[in-house]
Amino acid sequence: MPEFQYTARDQAGQPVQGKVEAINSAFAAGKIRNLGYIPERIRPIELAPQSVHTRQGPIRSVMKPITSGVPLTQLAVFYRQFATLINAGLPLYQSLVSLESQTRNDRLRQVLKQCQVKVQQGGQLSEVFAEYPWIFSELQLEMIRAGEHAGALEQMLTRIADYLEQEIGLRRLISRVTLYPKLVLLFALFVIGRSIFSTTPMPAISLLIISMIKPNTGYTIWNYLNDTLFFGLEIAAVIYGIILMFRLLTGSSDAFYERYERFKFSLPGIGKVSRQFALAKFGQAFSALYAAGMPLQKAIQISGRASGSRIFMHATERATLDTQQGTPLSHALAQTGAFPSITLDMLRTGEMTGNLDAMMTKMAEYLHAEAEARSNQFAHIFGAFVYTLVAILVAYTVINFYTGYFGSIMSAGH
Repeated sequence: MPEFQYTARDQAGQPVQGKVEAINSAFAAGKIRNLGYIPERIRPIELAPQSVHTRQGPIRSVMKPITSGVPLTQLAVFYRQFATLINAGLPLYQSLVSLESQTRNDRLRQVLKQCQVKVQQGGQLSEVFAEYPWIFSELQLEMIRAGEHAGALEQMLTRIADYLEQEIGLRRLISRVTLYPKLVLLFALFVIGRSIFSTTPMPAISLLIISMIKPNTGYTIWNYLNDTLFFGLEIAAVIYGIILMFRLLTGSSDAFYERYERFKFSLPGIGKVSRQFALAKFGQAFSALYAAGMPLQKAIQISGRASGSRIFMHATERATLDTQQGTPLSHALAQTGAFPSITLDMLRTGEMTGNLDAMMTKMAEYLHAEAEARSNQFAHIFGAFVYTLVAILVAYTVINFYTGYFGSIMSAGH
């Protein structure tokens, strides 16, 4: 059973230190209160060995669904309820049974049923959830794994819920800002259609109206659907194929994925936002793991994977080797050349003050807020781009139509 070291205060307000054995930090806190103390800080002494991190194979990566089937809103509620049940002292199996009865999502309910069987057979929660990577992201799995190692599972589940709620807020903001441009693009598809790419461009809706006035034109409702609805489905199929191909390439080659990331980070505007979000995830994970008592090297390594970035993952792996030889963390990460100055400065401050976890939390909050603001700006830019694109397409169609119309009139006059 894990052993926890605690700092508390007695009834007279005097500081007290000691050790207790418990299955997790919630039970440890209960034992400390039973002793008549008020717990202030609880840290695990012995950590379970770290499970081996495995990557998905290329075939499994391709077969993964495009959508998880579990909305982030339901997943955030799931983690919040899970943390509450664990904190209340319920065993893992009973918590999963209770969550299965509470969830309204059929796919999540089926997953929880399968998880109950595997947990009963002795499987760890992180290993069980790892079987469903299209539902539970790498960040979530690494934080759950760290919570199991540190005996602070309920804290990690709460932090995951907090992170998901932040992501939900950002997605809602972007969806709200880009809703009208998306509708404009959809209406443009049903007005202009495939005919824009023909030699004699004319809006599909115009061809349909003309066919209603003059039935002998040969243009039917099926032609209109082929030029609009089925044309849109063809575009969606091409996009889906590109996604599958990308998954195959990234699932089979770390080097390819890292090259793609470097290209993405080098893009003006969008690249900086992507990098800030990855760094925010790194900071949130490191703060949570280190505050839970995980050793520095393990916390850095897992945080690099939890960032979702191969660049930061490989950089933290190299930095871990340097820190084992006594190099300060900030200096080891600076030597990788992957981390910006703000991260390194916050790390140096944390090393000098002894508050690494607090400084990384502040860094993550700052970067997340800045990335949110930039995402909002780019959403507005996307809207302006869509309006401009649709205006150009409409103008091009109208100009070509009237050019051909007046040309035919002049030819008939001659």
